[in-house]
Amino acid sequence: MEQLIALRHQLHQHPELSGCEVDTAERICQFLEHYAPYQLLRNVGGHGVIAIYQGLQPGSTVLFRCDMDAVPVQEGNAFAYCSQRKGVAHSCGHDGHMAIVAGLAERFNHTPLQRGRVMLLFQPAEETGKGAALVVEHLRSHPELLPDYAIALHNQPQHSLGKVLLRRDAFAAASKGVIIELRGRQSHAAHPERGLNPAAATAQLLQQLLDMPAQGGYADFVLCTLVHVRLGDVAFGTSAGEATIMATLRAFDNADMQLLTQRCTNAVQQIASQQGLTHGIRFVEEFPATVNDPHLLQHLETLCSDHGWLHGHLPESNRWSEDFAHFGSLCPSLMFGLGAGEQHPELHTSTYDFPDALIERGADIMEALARRILA
Repeated sequence: MEQLIALRHQLHQHPELSGCEVDTAERICQFLEHYAPYQLLRNVGGHGVIAIYQGLQPGSTVLFRCDMDAVPVQEGNAFAYCSQRKGVAHSCGHDGHMAIVAGLAERFNHTPLQRGRVMLLFQPAEETGKGAALVVEHLRSHPELLPDYAIALHNQPQHSLGKVLLRRDAFAAASKGVIIELRGRQSHAAHPERGLNPAAATAQLLQQLLDMPAQGGYADFVLCTLVHVRLGDVAFGTSAGEATIMATLRAFDNADMQLLTQRCTNAVQQIASQQGLTHGIRFVEEFPATVNDPHLLQHLETLCSDHGWLHGHLPESNRWSEDFAHFGSLCPSLMFGLGAGEQHPELHTSTYDFPDALIERGADIMEALARRILA
């Protein structure tokens, strides 16, 4: 455990943003090399790393995935291993997730599986929603690497320390960012009639976006959150000629996300046409819903009961999103939560720090899952 805690602290000190995980990958590889993987693959889907451990007999493949990237947050902690990079910190706990999966290397090296194999994936660029899609693309192009099952976890503050958090159906929501541009024509503020100001269209569209979740026809929870609005320039003598609206769409059901997306697109087209404006709309940072396979979930629930691990089902899906969802298009997949403490600081905040006490529990759960699934 001391080695894993030391690894976690080292990773915490040297966080890297999405797509920039060069040093992180090197530190992980140096650690893994001590535990003689059958194969160690680098530059998977960017700066990703895969360590493969073979069982004594052929069988299925279980992939365990952790995320590598940090977030653009200035750390507010003062302990010895706090971030050495200004404005970047492991405030989502990905350093702890990496330590957990790295801990599996020692276990499967010391006590090999009876059959099958495990793949330990250290995935880049989770925060932008790009990393998993690139890794899945890489795996599809190398059929010998395709897993039969994929499993991941995420720590969750505001829940009892070490509690295993289960969820049937969607564990985390689908989400996407939408960027809307309305273009009219500037004029002098004294003669707005000589231009085409998109202010009225902007106001109308803002209200329609806020009202979309209440329109009905959805199977489950949906949400539209306005995150940014800009109209014209800061110039009292100029009537605006353009506007930008940014919002985040969320849904627990992928079909609901399609409906929400279509309604958003239709509203923009209709309002822009009515007001004589040109428009642009694009979607970014797209995450499908993370949907759990029921059989894998049953394996985990049984293990929790057998081992006496504190566990429970979440009353609703998490509203945040996870790009691990992309692995669901590849094979049956499972994501579960691990409580980080009821009073623990929230994710993506300046005082968050992954609890070292979760490393051994997370590795215990993942090892037990592999040995049960591959038995």
